Amino acid sequence: MSQPSQALQIRTSDGIVFDVCLEVAQQMGLTHSWLQSERGDLKCSDGPDDDANVMPLNRVRSDIFKLVLNWCQAVQTVDAPLEHKEMLLQQRSLFQRILTESNATDSTIFELIIAADYLNIDGLLQAGTQHVADVINGCDSVEAIRERFHIMYEGEIDE
Repeated sequence: MSQPSQALQIRTSDGIVFDVCLEVAQQMGLTHSWLQSERGDLKCSDGPDDDANVMPLNRVRSDIFKLVLNWCQAVQTVDAPLEHKEMLLQQRSLFQRILTESNATDSTIFELIIAADYLNIDGLLQAGTQHVADVINGCDSVEAIRERFHIMYEGEIDE
């Protein structure tokens, strides 16, 4: 089976290589920058063993990158440009759907937020941080926040 000509290979920190179509890859600021050489040409793979054209993501594991790809592919299916408020609501809903489908834990959510920041995906970063803010707002006290996120404070550490 031949590799599509308009795809980018991305290797995650755990060594898994993904073939990502350019339309999806260009949603990620980091890959968009990497795609352009000094001449502004797209880097194209000459073959499956051409390691020079495999973009390394040393800070993102494959399980997190799969969630990032789910996000980017879902965002790509949005038909018409939305008003800012509608877009934010849609992004929050999409983020929640991805979390639900993947049975994401708190650590997965935080890793996804870190990956969104690293890859420069503003919509994913905004939806993720808003999700965490909503969870915090749902807590009725500092103690509830600490319990929810398993945060120890100095008094607990000393004991």
